[in-house]
Amino acid sequence: MRVILENHQEYQSIAEILRLFFLEVGKLESGVILVADSEYSDMVLFSAIEYEVSLEQMRNQADQTEILVQSQIADSDLSISAKVIPSALRREIKRQTYFLLSELTDIRYPWGSLTGVRPTQIAYRSFLENEQNKNRTIQDLIENWYVIPEKAEIGLKTALAEVAILSDLQPELPMLYIGVPFCTTRCSYCSFITQDSINLGAELDIYVEALLQEIVEVSDYLRQINKPFQAIYMGGGTPTALSDQGFAKVMTAIKERIPQTKNCEITIEAGRPDSITPAKFTAIKELSETRICINPQTMHDRTLRTIGRDHSVENVYQTYQLARAHQFSSINMDLILGLPGETGDDFLYSLEKLLELDPENITIHTMALKRSAFLQQHAEQYLKLRFPDPELSDAFTVAIRKLEKQGYQPYYLYRQKNVRGGLENIGFAKSGHACIYNVGMMSDRISVVGLGSGSSSKRVNGDRLERIYNPKDLTNYVGRLTEIIQRKIDFFSESNS
Repeated sequence: MRVILENHQEYQSIAEILRLFFLEVGKLESGVILVADSEYSDMVLFSAIEYEVSLEQMRNQADQTEILVQSQIADSDLSISAKVIPSALRREIKRQTYFLLSELTDIRYPWGSLTGVRPTQIAYRSFLENEQNKNRTIQDLIENWYVIPEKAEIGLKTALAEVAILSDLQPELPMLYIGVPFCTTRCSYCSFITQDSINLGAELDIYVEALLQEIVEVSDYLRQINKPFQAIYMGGGTPTALSDQGFAKVMTAIKERIPQTKNCEITIEAGRPDSITPAKFTAIKELSETRICINPQTMHDRTLRTIGRDHSVENVYQTYQLARAHQFSSINMDLILGLPGETGDDFLYSLEKLLELDPENITIHTMALKRSAFLQQHAEQYLKLRFPDPELSDAFTVAIRKLEKQGYQPYYLYRQKNVRGGLENIGFAKSGHACIYNVGMMSDRISVVGLGSGSSSKRVNGDRLERIYNPKDLTNYVGRLTEIIQRKIDFFSESNS
C-alpha cells in the first residue's frame, strides 16, 4: 500500500494509525508512505487537506477557519471528508485514516481512532462541545471517533472524575516524584529502566546517599521560593528493594526535609511482596497518613513463575495482612490483564481474590508488548497480540462491572502504545481514596519535580510544557549530581515562570 499526503506533512500522525493495522510502515518519501503488506500491495490511500496550513495556525486555538479534509482509498467506494478548524486538523487526519483502514481490514479497536495516551481529554472536550449532555457525548465518541460503547461510557465517566479531582488541586504548586530504579528481580514484561537490587550490594547505599542529597538541595530551594508539594509519590522499580536502613533514611528525609502542603498526599510503592519487611512498614508509618501499593499483578503462582517474580500468592496475602496490622488504611493493588498464558477467566479469578481482600484502590493495567523482544523471532505473534482481542475486552468489561458493584469508581485512565488488544489502564478507588498524584501527573496541568536516576521533571507554564530528565545510568547520575541539582533548580526558578 502507498499512502499519499496532499498539502500536509502529518507523517507521524498517519504512521501511528497505520501501525495499528500493519507491521512494517516505511518512511515518508516525497509525500508518500510505503506499507509492506502483500494483501494490500496495490492499494493507494489519499490523505488531503484543502490547502497547506502552518504549524502556528494548527497551534492557534482561536483560529476558527474551516478547512476541508478528505481521505479515500483509490478505485473504491471508501472515502470520508469533513471540515475542521486548524487546531483539529491532526486529529481529523488520524480519524479519517482510521475509518478507511478499519473498513478495509475489518479490524476495529476498542478505542477506535483515539490512539493517544489520554483519551479522556477527547471525551471531556466532546462533553463540553455537546453542552455537557452525557448521552450525546457518548454517541459522538461512538459515531465520530469509532469508540465502542463500553469504552465511550467508561471514558466519559473517568474524564468527569479526573476533572473533579483537578478542580481541587492548586495549579501553581508542584508535585514530587522520587524514583528508585531497582527491583528484587526483573519481570519479563517490564519496559522500565530497572536493575536487580540483589546484584548491586554497596551500590544501593551509594544511590541512597545521592538521592538524599538531591532531595535536600532541591527541597531547600522550593521551600525558599514558597512552593511546597501538594502530592508526593515514591515509585520505581520497587522502592522497598532498598535495604531497611536505606529505605528508612529516605522516609526520614520525606518527613523532615521536603516542604509539604497541609494535606499533602503521600504514596509509597511498596510494590513487590518479596521486598517488604516489617521494618519498612514501620518506617513508612513515621510519615503522616500514607497510601501504599502492594502489587501482585496476578493471583496465579504459575504466572508469577512465568513472568519472573520471586514471590508466591501466599506472600501477597501475608504482606497485605502485615499492612493492615500496621494500620494502613489506603492500599492500592495492581493487576495486569493479558499476562503470558493467562485467559480472561484467569484474570477475573485474580480480581475476585483482590475483591475479597477489599483494598481501597485497585488498578488494572493491560500488558504492554516489548516490540524488540517480540520482533526478533515472533513478528506475526506480535501483530496478532496487538489486534483487538474480544476475550480480553470482554473480561475488562466484566471487571469494570464487578468493581463498580463493590463500590469502586474509575478516577484516572491512560493508554500505552503496543498494549494487548488495544486496551487501557484504569485506576479504581473507593470514595475518598483516589490518588491525586496520578491524576495531576497525567493531566499535564501540574508541574512535577522528578528526583532520582531516570526520573523526569516537567514544568507547566500556561499552555507551555517543558521537560528535563535525570540520567538513567547510575554512575552518570551519581557522578554528575551537583550539575543535575543545579540544572533542576534553574529549571524551576521563578525567573522561568
